[in-house]
Amino acid sequence: MSTYTRTNPYISYIKERTLLSAPSSTKKTYHLSLELSQNHLPFTVGDSVAVYPANHTKTVETLLERLKLSGSEEIFDARAATNRPLRDFLLYKANLCKANSTLLKALHLQGEAVPLENKGEVNQLLQSHSVLDILKKYPNARLCAQEFSALLMPLMPRFYSIASSPSVHPDEIHLLIASLTYETQGEIRQGVASGFLCSDAEIESTPIPIYIQPSNGFQLPPLEAPMIMIGPGTGVAPFRAFLQERLTHNAGGANWLFFGERSRHTDFYYEPFFTELQKQQFLRLDTAFSRDQAEKIYVQHRLYENSAAVWDWLQQGAYLFVCGDAERMAKDVDKMLQLIVQEQGGLTEEAARFYLKALRTEKRYRLDVY
Repeated sequence: MSTYTRTNPYISYIKERTLLSAPSSTKKTYHLSLELSQNHLPFTVGDSVAVYPANHTKTVETLLERLKLSGSEEIFDARAATNRPLRDFLLYKANLCKANSTLLKALHLQGEAVPLENKGEVNQLLQSHSVLDILKKYPNARLCAQEFSALLMPLMPRFYSIASSPSVHPDEIHLLIASLTYETQGEIRQGVASGFLCSDAEIESTPIPIYIQPSNGFQLPPLEAPMIMIGPGTGVAPFRAFLQERLTHNAGGANWLFFGERSRHTDFYYEPFFTELQKQQFLRLDTAFSRDQAEKIYVQHRLYENSAAVWDWLQQGAYLFVCGDAERMAKDVDKMLQLIVQEQGGLTEEAARFYLKALRTEKRYRLDVY
C-alpha cells in the first residue's frame, strides 16, 4: 500500500508531453508521461491519478495587483494549519476559478453594491465570474491578505484515467488530456488543470503533486473473458492500459474497442497502437468520427450497426466497459445497449432494462464516467 495520499502526495514531474491531435484539429489533446517510482506509488490498470494543479501565474499576479498586495504577506492556512506566503497560497491552494457567497458578503460589508438580496442574481454572478472577475467588477474593495485568503475555496485535485499498464511502463504514468479552453467575460481562458499540465508545467522540472485513486470496480475482467470497451475521446485512455496489460499476460479473451472523435485525420488518439493490434487480430476495432461525413455518427450508432455481434458477445459472457462523458455519451450508450438487448434478445423494454441491471449487479457492466 502506498504511503502517498491526498494529504501527502507524491511529487512527480512531466517526462514527456506530446500533442496527439493534428495541428488542424479543433482541439488540442496531449499524451503525458509522468515520472513514477513504482515502489512508492503502486497502481493497477483501471485506477486514476489525482493531480494537484497550480493556478496560472499571471492570474495570481493580477489578483495581487488588484488588491494592492505584494504576495509576500504571511497568512495562516487554516486547512493545512500552517503559515505560508500569500502568493504561494494563491498559486497552489486557492480555487480562483470559482468564488462563493462569502466573498460577496465581504465585499458588501465594504459598501460594494453586491446584489445579495436576489438569490438568482447571486447564483448567476458566481457561475459566470471568477474571483478575479468579481474583484474587477467591484474595484473599490480592499481586503487584507489574511481576510482575502480565508474567503477562497480550496483548489481541489483533478482525476485522470491512467492510460498505461505498470507491467509495461513501471516507472511512468501515462495520461491523455484534452486542453480545455472556453470563453467567458469576453476572454478565452484555459482550464486550470489542463492548462497547467498541457502548457504551464515545464518538462522535467515543475513539481506535479499526485496520488493514486483506486478504481471502484473499473478493472480488468478474467484474462479469458471477452470484453467490449466503449471510450470516445479521452475516454479511451484506460482501454490503452487494459490492452497493454492483456498483451503482457497473453490473455486469451477477445477484445473489442469502440472509439469516437471528431475526425480520423486529426483526432485518432494512439492510432498506431490500436490499428496494429487490429492487424494482429488481438483487437476488434470500430470507430465513429462524427465530422467526417454530413451525418454525425457516434459510438452508439456503431454499437447499433453491430447489434447482432454485440448481443452474441454478451451471451458469451463479455464484460462491458464505458469511459468518458457522463452527461450525454454514457446515457446515449446505455439507451442504445438497452435497445440492442431488447431487439436481439426478443425482450420487452422492461426485461431489457432488467438484463442490463443484472449485468451491473454481476459487475459485467462497468462505468468510469465524469
